[in-house]
Amino acid sequence: MRLQRLFYKVDGADASNEPTALRSGWLAPRCKAGAVVARSYEREGSIMNDAIQHEPSTDVVVTTVAGQVAPTHYSDSPEYNDMVLSLLRQSARAGNADSQATLGAMYACGDGVRKNHSIALAFLRRAADKGHALALYNLGVIYAQGYGVEVNSEVAFNCYAKAAERGSLDGLNNLGVCYQHGFGCVRHLNLAFEKFREAAERGYVISVSNCGYMKELGLGTDLDEEEALRYYRSAAGRGCVEAAYNLGRLLIFTKTFYNDFALGREMLHKAAKMGSGDAWNLLGCIAYKGFKVERDYDQARELFLQAERVGNAAALNNLAWLYQHGYGVPVDPTKAVHYYADSAARGYSSAQCNLGYLYFHGLGVDKNTPKAFELFTQAVEAENATAMFNLALLQLEPNSGYRDTARAASLLKKCALAGFAEAKDLLDEIRYDEAHGA
Repeated sequence: MRLQRLFYKVDGADASNEPTALRSGWLAPRCKAGAVVARSYEREGSIMNDAIQHEPSTDVVVTTVAGQVAPTHYSDSPEYNDMVLSLLRQSARAGNADSQATLGAMYACGDGVRKNHSIALAFLRRAADKGHALALYNLGVIYAQGYGVEVNSEVAFNCYAKAAERGSLDGLNNLGVCYQHGFGCVRHLNLAFEKFREAAERGYVISVSNCGYMKELGLGTDLDEEEALRYYRSAAGRGCVEAAYNLGRLLIFTKTFYNDFALGREMLHKAAKMGSGDAWNLLGCIAYKGFKVERDYDQARELFLQAERVGNAAALNNLAWLYQHGYGVPVDPTKAVHYYADSAARGYSSAQCNLGYLYFHGLGVDKNTPKAFELFTQAVEAENATAMFNLALLQLEPNSGYRDTARAASLLKKCALAGFAEAKDLLDEIRYDEAHGA
């Protein structure tokens, strides 16, 4: 299961200066606010005129990473042919757990055979019943991701735990990710770090990177940027793309004496060449913001496009921002909506918030308040503070059809804690009106 990313906020495009999330094994796998005019929300004019969007920012940290289905790479072998596959099937039918686990992984990944999750499940379950570590791990990934089955966090957790007991480092790492997020278990950050450290000490590179993430943020362990850098360097040197990205990001944005912009940018370029969409996106945000370099919208667009080519949702949001506002390109509301919609469909909360803003105001699309409400709500579920503010404004609108002052006040309290001065002003107005019977 791949964990979500954190974001570091700057006034512009979304990128991050926070660590890349932890990673588990293989399945072959904010904001810009204008001045607020003091007024009661009952007064004339739409309070939604104060709604804001999430501008691209440089605060994307890759969190811990969970492994995906472990491929067999049988299709890479020159000896691989129909006869070998036939022998594997015969052996699997005869009850050989290794053959069952291998075939299960092949069908799960489409490795030398057509991908088929139903067949994969059948083979993996048979091998898992015999205690096969690889089968247990891959079965855990399938239930965690919902490949051909309903997502079942408890089954996934139990499979990872059993795989780890039988020596699977993939399983041990993913067990740490489960403890980190409370996936199928009670959340326990100390246990999460222990699992990552154990796997790291046994040579599992993804867990080395994950230890760096936990150290950088002080999750389940002491906050220690020096140790985080050490973990990231170690994992990056062994080809871990998430670690290379987080290393570059931390070198650029740390406020300690480890700050080294030139070296950090060099590491981001290395991570980008290794396939990191986050690295391409962050480089684009640096160009967009003119952070320690000359501002260059054309270069930012090219870097966002590189990130978009490897499926980076944040970059899609940032491209939409450029087209919405005409930074380095002609203003094109249609393209902006297209990119926002693509990013939002991938679950990127800033894009959901920004697209909701367009729907509410009818910018590039027909005005659609229910759609705006839906998109703001989706982003709020991902704890997006900008969306919380906009949803609160919508629920304060007398004629929106969604008026709910109590819910709005609850959202504004969270926004105020996140540093929104406008939210505090609105809360004061709500309390004043309630006290005076408005």
